Amino acid sequence: MSFDLYVWHESEPINAQLAQAKLDRWQAGEPGLFPAHPAVPTLLAALLDRFPPLESLSDADADQGAWSMTPDPDDAVLTLPCAWSRADEVRQEVTRLAAEHGLVCYDPQRRVLDPGAPGHVAVFTLATHGLPTVADPDDARLDQTVRRLSPERFYTILEWTDGWFAQVGHGPSAGVAAGTYALEFREGADGAHLHTTSTDVTEAVRFLQDVRAGRDTWRQRHVWEQW
Repeated sequence: MSFDLYVWHESEPINAQLAQAKLDRWQAGEPGLFPAHPAVPTLLAALLDRFPPLESLSDADADQGAWSMTPDPDDAVLTLPCAWSRADEVRQEVTRLAAEHGLVCYDPQRRVLDPGAPGHVAVFTLATHGLPTVADPDDARLDQTVRRLSPERFYTILEWTDGWFAQVGHGPSAGVAAGTYALEFREGADGAHLHTTSTDVTEAVRFLQDVRAGRDTWRQRHVWEQW
């Protein structure tokens, strides 16, 4: 089983939802979705220099290779089937090279688009301890992230471009009791900094979802302390 990444060029801003829809249409056979770009084969050459093709490895070394299958060359879109044991290492290098060459890297397993098309500025970013930053997370991503908080991955923070943020922390590592969620909201660098707690994971999820959607109902559902 492999961990697949996809790389292509975008001339217009794109988010993860649009990238997934575009990939679905391409995999269904729709032509013309990914125009050729010279940076695409250039990136593949650099990547195969860093992570050699399976065919160049000995039988003994192939099991430790970065690929589950050697990527096929293409001048429009690359499918990169990574070995699960080296997925994090390969993803970091692909993301770096994509940014260097002005390409996008899409991870359909996590539905994360990184680094994004030239000129694209995410309205929101979701940063979670121990995980890559996600641009413009949807409700499903917020739900999944909060429910998977743990002692090792104990907070997630939703920030937007004007410096405001909402944060959910979990358990003693976040300064609250086990099984408790710390909810924080900051109105920019010089604005109010509000804090409360909840033992309800659904409420912690709803807090981030409401903030992202611009709903103020979260303010009325809790008693907030000013920090």
